[in-house]
Amino acid sequence: MQKRLIFTPEWNGDYWRLLTYMLLHSDYWHLTLNICFQCFIGICLEVEQGHCRLAVVYMVGGVAGSLANAWLQPHLHLMGASAGVYAMLGSHVPHLVLNFSQLSHRFARIAALLILLLSDVGFTTYHFCHNHNRNPRTSLEAHIGGGVAGILCGFIIYRRLQPSNQKAIYF
Repeated sequence: MQKRLIFTPEWNGDYWRLLTYMLLHSDYWHLTLNICFQCFIGICLEVEQGHCRLAVVYMVGGVAGSLANAWLQPHLHLMGASAGVYAMLGSHVPHLVLNFSQLSHRFARIAALLILLLSDVGFTTYHFCHNHNRNPRTSLEAHIGGGVAGILCGFIIYRRLQPSNQKAIYF
């Protein structure tokens, strides 16, 4: 099954691989980490923007991550949902810009997102310095591609919240 779903350098028109690689993970730790990040990052977005909009951001981020990886690291196999997670993380920027005055706990959200982003940058830097980005190999290209896609896609498909329809979200 992994051979049919993983994004490989020789994907040869197997277009489903642009997305299905996000279903595969290297181990339980990798899967658990991605699920926790998806829940932490995505719950308030899903409640406020709707599951369809968030699903589009997530999938566009996954495709953008695989295309960025294919373009910049064509020899690298790709698995994991990190590009989609980064798309959700990046899509918080347009959500905050569009709805800043409507959101509850907006400064706490910004602080939490900055802490999450900076801790991931710190972990990635440590991984690069200590493990020389091996075992596991992290695709920065996929992460950046997903994050940029999340920002752009969020500005395109997210909507402004109406004051009367606002739901209280505690972050």
